[in-house]
Amino acid sequence: MPANTSPIFLLTANKGITTGLRLTTANATRDLSDTTNAGLLFTAGADGSRIEAIDFFHVAASQTQASVAAVGRIFLCSSTLGANPRLIAEVALPLVTPSATAVGQTQRITFTTPLFIASGQHLWASISATQTSGAYDITVYGGNY
Repeated sequence: MPANTSPIFLLTANKGITTGLRLTTANATRDLSDTTNAGLLFTAGADGSRIEAIDFFHVAASQTQASVAAVGRIFLCSSTLGANPRLIAEVALPLVTPSATAVGQTQRITFTTPLFIASGQHLWASISATQTSGAYDITVYGGNY
């Protein structure tokens, strides 16, 4: 079988769940054996998808509400229900107290080699510690072929 000799490009942007995923409560499993408090983040397109980066951004009602230190986790799964999870990335989410003059909490997972996801695969996300104020909004930067 000959190799593909034509370059291929993304056809449509795909940021995952349209409004992003918002997590507030801990999922203490490191293998996603329990999907409680975790969430579906991204579904690959019919011809597969490419992911460049994923952001974890702490948001709160007040500009001075601190985040709770945690670990953000990304899992590759074979279904929208989180079946057959594989941990593919983690990021430290340190305690940050924002203010009117200090920037809040954003942590990015950047895939130096883009993450290619086949049709039928899904990304799930979780955080390891419950946030006493605010939440983490998780956004995917990618697209479908």
